[in-house]
Amino acid sequence: MRTAFRAELLTDPHMKDAEKALRTCVHCGFCTATCPTYLLLGDERDGPRGRIVLMQHMLESGAPPTAETVKHLDRCLSCLGCKTACPSGVDYSALIDTSRSYIETHYRRPWAERLFRAFLLFVLTRPKLFFCVDGRVAMVRARPLALAGQARRDEPQSARWRTETCGPFRAQGFGRRPARAVAARMRAAGVGS
Repeated sequence: MRTAFRAELLTDPHMKDAEKALRTCVHCGFCTATCPTYLLLGDERDGPRGRIVLMQHMLESGAPPTAETVKHLDRCLSCLGCKTACPSGVDYSALIDTSRSYIETHYRRPWAERLFRAFLLFVLTRPKLFFCVDGRVAMVRARPLALAGQARRDEPQSARWRTETCGPFRAQGFGRRPARAVAARMRAAGVGS
């Protein structure tokens, strides 16, 4: 692919690597078949080939990226399925990393998004705090593992699973179909009506 980077932009080694990766791409489209966001959404800008064009325009211009460009680049999962499918050997990981660092320095996100990202960073990097926020789910997931050693060996696996996973709901009076019981209790309390 032909690029038009200004000389002052290429003094940055990361930009030089990005320019090299952009020149390697031939827009064959093999990468789109392996991209989960492209397969799910069907938008060319949500596939590697479309993102490469967006990254090229953003990095070449040197201007702050648009909200539309940021949205499509943020949707990339960085699974790098496109990198393994690429016959030209485009270093997509270096390209998306350079673009994301460029976005972080040149784009001001809306306050709600900044707050949500700060919350995620704060909670996910602290296991004890994450357990407090998501403790209920963690306890339910940990319980079958703890009970697995206590289950009788002659009991079939399916029966053990039902006992271990449905036991807490039955102990609270939810019966065999906890979702229906919870919905009935919510209707009786007038919640969601």
